[in-house]
Amino acid sequence: MNSPSRRDALQIGMGIFGLSLPGYLQAVRAGTVAPSRREVSCIFLFLAGGISQFESWDPKPDAPEGIRGLWKPTRTNVPGTIITEKMPLLAKMMDQVAIVRSWKGVSGGHDSASQHVMSGVLPRGEQYLPNFGCVYSALRGTKSTGMPSYVGLPLDARYTRPTGYLGPAYGSFNIDDDPSTPDFQVKGLSIPRERFGDRNVLLQQIDNLSRLGHSENKPLKVRESVYDEAVATLTSGAIQKAANLGEEPRALRERYGMNIYGQRVLLARRMVEAGARFVTINHAVQGGLFGKGKTNGTWDNHDDIFGAMMTFARPPSGVAAANWHSYDGPGNLPQLDMSLSTLLDDLKQRGLLDTTLVVAMGEFGRTPKINKSAGRDHYPRAGCVLLAGAGIKGGAVIGATDRSGSEPATEPYGPHDFAASIYHALGIDHHTTYYPRLPRPTAIAEGKVIDGLFA
Repeated sequence: MNSPSRRDALQIGMGIFGLSLPGYLQAVRAGTVAPSRREVSCIFLFLAGGISQFESWDPKPDAPEGIRGLWKPTRTNVPGTIITEKMPLLAKMMDQVAIVRSWKGVSGGHDSASQHVMSGVLPRGEQYLPNFGCVYSALRGTKSTGMPSYVGLPLDARYTRPTGYLGPAYGSFNIDDDPSTPDFQVKGLSIPRERFGDRNVLLQQIDNLSRLGHSENKPLKVRESVYDEAVATLTSGAIQKAANLGEEPRALRERYGMNIYGQRVLLARRMVEAGARFVTINHAVQGGLFGKGKTNGTWDNHDDIFGAMMTFARPPSGVAAANWHSYDGPGNLPQLDMSLSTLLDDLKQRGLLDTTLVVAMGEFGRTPKINKSAGRDHYPRAGCVLLAGAGIKGGAVIGATDRSGSEPATEPYGPHDFAASIYHALGIDHHTTYYPRLPRPTAIAEGKVIDGLFA
């Protein structure tokens, strides 16, 4: 028995409406299948390490000491809704977002919890089913010539195997350098013209030989599409132009924050505007105890949570001080407040908020009880999620936790329900849409759309 060819491996199986992706696109062009009612993109702010709900969007001012934390709540522009006082900019924009306070996960491990959140499926061993961006890219294909469908800033998602069984053809295009630096540019897209021409001719010769035996092979068309997209990415200059933050007014860049995270959020907006369908931003600022590597920042505040969330200044003494990595600028929480509030306002002013889903969440919440190191530990039993745009009901507060924040006091919503809701916002029916290229039809989400989340 012959092993499957590369073209067999690249074949896309069940997709939208039970068609393969090429079949679906051909049907749309022929007018026999209507395209989606609108093109919706997603900017997913993955708060890697797990943001504390107590110190963000679900403060507990009436909880006992040792649970409620040091910060006071603040009123927002939605009557009756409070968030932490350390997010004053978002407090003025809560009528533009929805908060789900009855989020509940399963795993307290970074790897399995992240995989669950980013795919909607709890892995049983090695991650098999792909993350949202990979699925969306496989189902809908490229939107604009030369722009990848899926972009990771600086990568798809920490702790996950993003493409799962789909393979690298549907992985994200990752941009891992610091866009706040004066010399920032997208690397890996430049190759001498003569060298590129030689490689291109060689690849064409190899493919021409293969076509002799595959003249009517539909998977070949899929292979050609992936190849053509790769060539367009290398030659069109679309990514380089979208990454040219110098085109933006200085005042707007400063509103996002002239730091690595603020400029990544601005870059995400430019990528979506240029035609990317899905952008994941790993909110992981480079600084503090975990900041040496390019993707290492974290919300995993087991120690000194009130100081670490606000600044990356070197502590005066202690074990942490010896291993500290400096990074100029504020800590995770003020950077999130500044960049997320600016993103929402920017998208709205550009007429993009109705067609851009914005999601901000980590892989789990944090423990109600503050530990002996003045931090909070992993806690999957309760958390909080913020969503906006793409039909999300602004000003909605969905669900609640009990007085101590230990458990949802209302119906809990898990990662599978957020998967269903994300696909719904993207215009995909999760009941009738199947993972591509699986021999057995498998729905892309098993949860339900969250009650009251959409207007």
